[in-house]
Amino acid sequence: MSTYDDAHIRTEIVEICKKMADQGLVAGTEGNVSARADGGTVLMTPSGYNKGDITDDMLLRLTPDGNVVEGDLAPTSEKWMHLEFYKQRPKSNGVAHGHPVYCTAFAAAHRDLPHNILPELVAVIGQIATVPYGRPSSAKLAEALAPYVLRHNVFLLENHGATAVGANVRDAFHRLQVAEAYAKSVWAAEALGGVKPMTMAQVADLPLPSFE
Repeated sequence: MSTYDDAHIRTEIVEICKKMADQGLVAGTEGNVSARADGGTVLMTPSGYNKGDITDDMLLRLTPDGNVVEGDLAPTSEKWMHLEFYKQRPKSNGVAHGHPVYCTAFAAAHRDLPHNILPELVAVIGQIATVPYGRPSSAKLAEALAPYVLRHNVFLLENHGATAVGANVRDAFHRLQVAEAYAKSVWAAEALGGVKPMTMAQVADLPLPSFE
């Protein structure tokens, strides 16, 4: 259950949607954001709207099995992906999905982002998963994602985009934001001969990320 009341959660979702739009993590009507709310319900962005235009009265409330119980619009077509996170991770309360350019480039190329390169990634996010293609806007995407949910915090979705999960919406957004900056750094490092991994001893000296 979320530790915030509905008003706070709604405000945070709207704020994060605008940040995602402003920072180029989504374009057009791409992307979606959700948060676990009181009673085990999930507040979620609607389908077909630019994230920069989202207001708190546009959000939908869904039950854990995907039924809309509040709101007049259609929920994001990626609702099953969001609900899969909340089903498997009872202490995670926020999910942010976008199409950030560098993360999406790696996902489109079916290229894993390397692990053990930057301490912050190792200690805070952990290895970024590359998830096999599942048709967007369908339960097939949730099925493809399901085996990875408990062992990763950020996910490259092949031929699609990237998703992050966190303790709350802001945490999920920060992870998506950091993953995009990391992908950009890895991309730039290719011009300098490629990234060089840390040693096993250097990695062992770091704390482990949380996957709750």
